[in-house]
Amino acid sequence: MALSAPLAGPAAASFEQCARQSYLMEMALAEKGSTPRKDLTEVAGTAATNALSAILAKDWDGLVDRAATSRLDRQTWSAARIKVAAEAGAPGLLVPTHRGIDSTRLELSMEGQRPSLLLKVIHPDQRRYIDTAASFDAQRKAAILGCAPDILVSDAVRGIALMEFLDGWRTARVNDLRNADVMDAVLGIKRRIHSGPRLTRTWSVFDRIRILQAEIARNTSGAPSELTVLQDDVFRIERMIEAAGVDTVPAHADGLASNILIDTHGNIQLVDFDEARNVDPYFEFGILMNEAFGPEEEMLPALEMFEGRARLESLRRAKLYAVADDLAWTMWGLVMDAVSARKDVEFFRYACWRLIRCRATLAGVDLDPRAGWL
Repeated sequence: MALSAPLAGPAAASFEQCARQSYLMEMALAEKGSTPRKDLTEVAGTAATNALSAILAKDWDGLVDRAATSRLDRQTWSAARIKVAAEAGAPGLLVPTHRGIDSTRLELSMEGQRPSLLLKVIHPDQRRYIDTAASFDAQRKAAILGCAPDILVSDAVRGIALMEFLDGWRTARVNDLRNADVMDAVLGIKRRIHSGPRLTRTWSVFDRIRILQAEIARNTSGAPSELTVLQDDVFRIERMIEAAGVDTVPAHADGLASNILIDTHGNIQLVDFDEARNVDPYFEFGILMNEAFGPEEEMLPALEMFEGRARLESLRRAKLYAVADDLAWTMWGLVMDAVSARKDVEFFRYACWRLIRCRATLAGVDLDPRAGWL
C-alpha cells in the first residue's frame, strides 16, 4: 500500500493512543465550556488531526471503499471508539464551471464536530493525466509556505490523500476574482509559491497538447475538422515563446476559481495541485486572467499587481498561453468523452465551450513572425 507518512509498529500504536486521549480531552474541555467552540479547531486541531489520521491510515482500504460509495447518504462509523462521519463534498461540475471533476471527496468529522479532514480519491479516468506523487509533493511544499491545506497521509500509487479540511472557507467564484483585493491576494499567494522550492516536474501546456494529440488519434473516431489547424497555430505560438525565452518557477499552474478558497476575512488558500509544475509564470497568470476577465484592458490592473507594471509583451505572452490552455482542455474533453465511463459528465459540451473561446482569442493574435507580437 505505498502510504506516505504512515504510522506503524509499537511507536505508532503509542502515538495513536496518546493522540486519541489528547483529542478526547480537548473535546471534553470544549463540552464543559473551557474551550470556546469557535476556537476548537485552533486549540484541539493538531491532536484531533493526528489522532484521526493515525486511525484512518490503518483502515485505508475501508476509507477508500466509503469514498467509492460517497453518493449515498451521510455515513457514520467508529474508529478506535471515536465517532467518525463522512459526507460527500460538493458534486463535480463541468458546465457552466469546472469543479471537482478529477476526484471524489469525503469531508470527515469526529464526535459530532464540524468537518476537520478531507479525503481525496482521484478518479481512475484522470490518473492517466495526473502525476499523483508530484501533485501531493507540490501541495505539501505549498502548505509549508502557508498557501494550501497540508496533506497528512497519502497513497500516490492509488491517487489518494487525506488532508486538512478548511471548514468555514468557501470556493471562490469568477466574480470574486474580479474584486481587486481578492485578485491581489490570489496573486500574492501564487507569487509566494513561485519563490519557494522547486517542484519535482517541469512541464508546459504544449507538452500536454502533444500527449493529447496521441490520445485523440487512439481513442476518438473523429474530432472537429479545425482541430489540426488550431494545433498548428498553437505550436507556432510555442516557437514564438521559446524564441523570446522562457524561465520557469514552481507554480500551482491552475487558473480555475474553484481551486481557490476564501475565508470570511479575505484570506486565500489554494487547493488541487494536480496541475502543479515548474512553469513559465506567465502561463499561470494567463490562465487565471482567462478565467476572470474578457477584454485586455480588464487584465492590466492585475498584470500590474503581478509584475509591478503592465508591460504589453507580458500581456501578450499571457494571452498566447491562454489560447494554448483552451486548446489543451478542448482536446482533453474530447478524449474524456470517448473513454470515460462517467457518461453523466458533460465532457463534450465542455470541449465545445473551450474550443469556442480558443478560436475567439486566437482571432485577436497575430502569429506572423514579422509582426513582432512578442
